[in-house]
Amino acid sequence: MIDRMPSEHSRYGWHGQDYFYSGGYWYRPQGPRYVIVQPPRGIRVHELPSYSQEVWLGGTLFFVAAGTYYLYQQDTQDYVVSEPPQGVEPAYPDGAPPPEQAPPFNISYDPRFAPVNGQGQEQMNQDGYDCHMYAVDQSRFDPTTAAYAPSEQVVDIYRRSMSNCLSSRGYSVSY
Repeated sequence: MIDRMPSEHSRYGWHGQDYFYSGGYWYRPQGPRYVIVQPPRGIRVHELPSYSQEVWLGGTLFFVAAGTYYLYQQDTQDYVVSEPPQGVEPAYPDGAPPPEQAPPFNISYDPRFAPVNGQGQEQMNQDGYDCHMYAVDQSRFDPTTAAYAPSEQVVDIYRRSMSNCLSSRGYSVSY
């Protein structure tokens, strides 16, 4: 949950419901806050985040961002949220490592942080999310959706960005 939408977001109406899109993530209002949700199939966006990845499934090119699959529509020049075919092995374009090279789930790119100024759990969650989004923007790498092991330089940029952001908000940071 977040208290406010990131400054750069788009609002979409879909079958009488409001959805908000920012940085590849979809949100729905829940009371005065917003929660990350899976978007409805068929909803369209004009652009995807820089970290989106191409993947071929069953002879069809999909784009994946934040765990959501999209198909590009040439006639309307947008991306439509789609359901990928089941039981099909993915094929990645040249240069992208195969899925088995993805980092194990127990690798954490995020630092441990503790409040210095008495911040409560809700504030810690919000600051952690905000700093994660800042680090993704700075490094162009999102460990929550990555299907590849990033270079050490990218990891360093992500971690330094997270650490600097959290420190500036009054947290002690360690790895």
